[in-house]
Amino acid sequence: MRSQNQLELLAALVLAPTRVWSMAELTERTRIPQPSVSRELRRLADAGLVRISGRVNARQVQVNSDSVIFPELHGLMLKTVGPKPILEDALQQVPAIARAAIYGSWARRYRGEEGPEPQDIDLLVVGKPDVDLLRAVVDKAADTLGRDVNATVLTPREWASGKSGFVTQLHQDALVDLDIASGTAPAH
Repeated sequence: MRSQNQLELLAALVLAPTRVWSMAELTERTRIPQPSVSRELRRLADAGLVRISGRVNARQVQVNSDSVIFPELHGLMLKTVGPKPILEDALQQVPAIARAAIYGSWARRYRGEEGPEPQDIDLLVVGKPDVDLLRAVVDKAADTLGRDVNATVLTPREWASGKSGFVTQLHQDALVDLDIASGTAPAH
């Protein structure tokens, strides 16, 4: 990417490929000054990566998913600035997590399954973390990602037993493991 501003704008657009953004929404989402947003979007439009429409005072912007490089760009953004690295960084701050993974529709898209754009991110946390601290870092990550993050906390015993239908389904579902080093949860 040419600049951090361009990366942040492109990530917001590429990671929500069906969303049509207003200039004000992109400015608020990225916290980049509006003149810089306009300048970077013009560059991205000139490169064929975004579409800009509407009147000057009501511009609408959407990623050009018909671009020949969109599939590769989407995969690159998903893996570099998407939920996995953001949540990995966030969870480093929370002790007593034995395992963490993204599950549900985000995990299935990450693994390449076709389907509608996920509206939220489902996060599995196995361990005995401080729930208030976990909620605070997950909420901050959700702000960064521009999507709700729904954390489910299971004890190591609940995870290992697989007795509930939900846990059984998780064991069979696509999971995207998060690389964390926040400490080990107690066994019970």
